[in-house]
Amino acid sequence: MFDNVEEYKKYLQEHQLPVLEGVPDKGQWYRVPVPGAICAGGSPYWGYLRKGTEPGLIVFFLGGGVSLNAYTAARPTRLGAQEENFYVDDKALQFNDLAFNRGIFDDTPDNPFRNWSFIFVSYATGDFHVGNGDYHYTARDGSPAVLHHHGYSNYSGLMEQATKHLSTPTKLLITGTSGGAFGAAALTSDVMSYFPECRDVTCCPDSALLLNDQWKTIAQNIWQASERIWEPLQGPNICLDWLRTLYAEKGNDVRYLYINSIRDTAFAMYQHYIDHGTLEVKREQCLQFEKDLKEMVDALKSEIPGIGIFLFDNPIGEMYSESMGTTHTLIHDPEFYRPVKHGTSLRDWLWSAVNGTVYDAGLDLLEG
Repeated sequence: MFDNVEEYKKYLQEHQLPVLEGVPDKGQWYRVPVPGAICAGGSPYWGYLRKGTEPGLIVFFLGGGVSLNAYTAARPTRLGAQEENFYVDDKALQFNDLAFNRGIFDDTPDNPFRNWSFIFVSYATGDFHVGNGDYHYTARDGSPAVLHHHGYSNYSGLMEQATKHLSTPTKLLITGTSGGAFGAAALTSDVMSYFPECRDVTCCPDSALLLNDQWKTIAQNIWQASERIWEPLQGPNICLDWLRTLYAEKGNDVRYLYINSIRDTAFAMYQHYIDHGTLEVKREQCLQFEKDLKEMVDALKSEIPGIGIFLFDNPIGEMYSESMGTTHTLIHDPEFYRPVKHGTSLRDWLWSAVNGTVYDAGLDLLEG
């Protein structure tokens, strides 16, 4: 579509969304500036709001990698660059203006969520949306640098701005993809505090499985998250620990869902870095991810009664086909509408769940 980076940047400028000033028009997406909020590199942060015509609300946490240490902090994603990178920062924020024409955000008539309100929590801090501090490290050129892990303060500031324009929803769906899926698991209880009168709440992380014995240390000392975020982290599965904590606190006041592909190539690559120190997609790592996912699903089913699981095995592109990996996330993808191999679309499964009929789809994919 674009011959070079400059053409893409020009296209972005031509399609920039309006900044919210005054009362929002229904059905229009707006950038929502957050006073005092900053991205990883220090530039101003904003999220997004669309006020719908129906009383449902989706709070969506965007993903975009994670920073775990000084090495990863020094390697943010850069447009067009082929070098090793781990997380999106300030440079990626403007691209979010183009994020709302697909998946659960699409205005197509066959999207049952199209008339709901949306709060879109941009991600540019590398901390699963839970950070509260500044991490000092040495940049690749040897100069001192700082990564502003302000994910939580950015999110909470956005909520304060956006909720001024919304009434209490009758249904509240808290979801996110990848790094944002971890955020959804961590912050569902927090989101609920903004709508204490809402009694129909669904938590639905889309793709959140990374194993690391150091999660508590990372959350406490690098992201500088609050104690209520890092204290529950007792094992290597950060999403499972946060969902356990949510269930212990909220019980049946929340409807619980979980989505993942069975050999997620993106997570297999990150897991290879955690385990071996390099970002590579290995066949054995993808197969190991499938085993880890089965253990996670078994734990979720045994510990959170009534949780609904949606698994899929859409193949990855030709570049990584030998890895046997599968695609990463689905809720923010054009494939959201299309039935996957087991015959059910994520759209239909999710719409059924938020309306009270929760079921599993694709569990047999882990039995092969």
